[in-house]
Amino acid sequence: MNNSLNSEKASDHGRTLEVYAKHPKDLKTIVPLKDGIRSIGKALICCSLWMAGQMVAEDEIAKMPRPPLKRWYQSFETGALHQFGTDMDTAGDFGVSRFMARASIGYRKDFLNSTSLSFGYAHTSYQFNALTGPWAPEPWGGVHTMSLSAPIRRSFGSNWMLLAIPSLRTISEDNADLGQSIVGGIITGMSYQVRPGLSIGPGFGVLTQLEDSVNVFPIVLVDWAISKKFKLQTGRGFGASQGPGLVLSYALNDSWNLMIGGRMERFRLRLNSNGRVPNGVGQDRKASVSFGAQYAMGKVGFITLYTGINLSGELELNDASGNEIVATDYDSTPFVGLNASIRF
Repeated sequence: MNNSLNSEKASDHGRTLEVYAKHPKDLKTIVPLKDGIRSIGKALICCSLWMAGQMVAEDEIAKMPRPPLKRWYQSFETGALHQFGTDMDTAGDFGVSRFMARASIGYRKDFLNSTSLSFGYAHTSYQFNALTGPWAPEPWGGVHTMSLSAPIRRSFGSNWMLLAIPSLRTISEDNADLGQSIVGGIITGMSYQVRPGLSIGPGFGVLTQLEDSVNVFPIVLVDWAISKKFKLQTGRGFGASQGPGLVLSYALNDSWNLMIGGRMERFRLRLNSNGRVPNGVGQDRKASVSFGAQYAMGKVGFITLYTGINLSGELELNDASGNEIVATDYDSTPFVGLNASIRF
């Protein structure tokens, strides 16, 4: 869902200046990310075809009585994720651990119109294990992400809905300059209620990137109650994972839901001035599929346990101006995570 995924980029991966001196330069087309996108698409298409053959969409969900409206509301969410170690194509391996927390306050005029303010923090720890090669010593370690967003929902008439999420973020390694780590933008779109239980519409995102061109990408807003049991939605998806995605859920009963989701993630961070690339930029890009089970604690909140696999990925190290120094693909790898949220 970003410009770098819309075309194949011919570049040299896993090369240092010493390697260039010893070997002639050749072009290598990176395809694992495209393979990951195709795999996610195939999985979601198969699920959609299976459901279409088993059931006819029902409208009873939209007709259910709604609970009394609470104008002001607050929520808190926290989660953790661990990506197991995976081999890099050049040399060595690495793993990732992430912790996140988010607090929000919002006001609802009614069930279709709301404005909220959300502040989030995440700490992502990269554990590199490379004694030699272009990724030794480790290019970065702990990464801090702070975010401020203001999601807005507005209805127009009886069928149209506007969603807008302006945001600001800082993404930086330990002791990096926060002033050089700020990115921001907006994700927005309009959806149309085709019938009770089905809303769909176009949207787009405009996000700045650290030492890179502005990322402009299309999105599709979907909120589809396929039946009493199945629901398909776009959104953040699973807990401590990052990036927009698509989630299909199945309600086992009033308390338990099973979910499957797919997403693309692009993670760029500002490096500190004391590392091997002073004030440079690191990047981690991947495609992933997740499977989860969610337990509803009445009307108070949710607990979600999930696992999945990163189908393909790429690490990249750039200098302070955004010029690529070295990059490498890495193998598919599993991950597990836990997420909890409460609303009051």
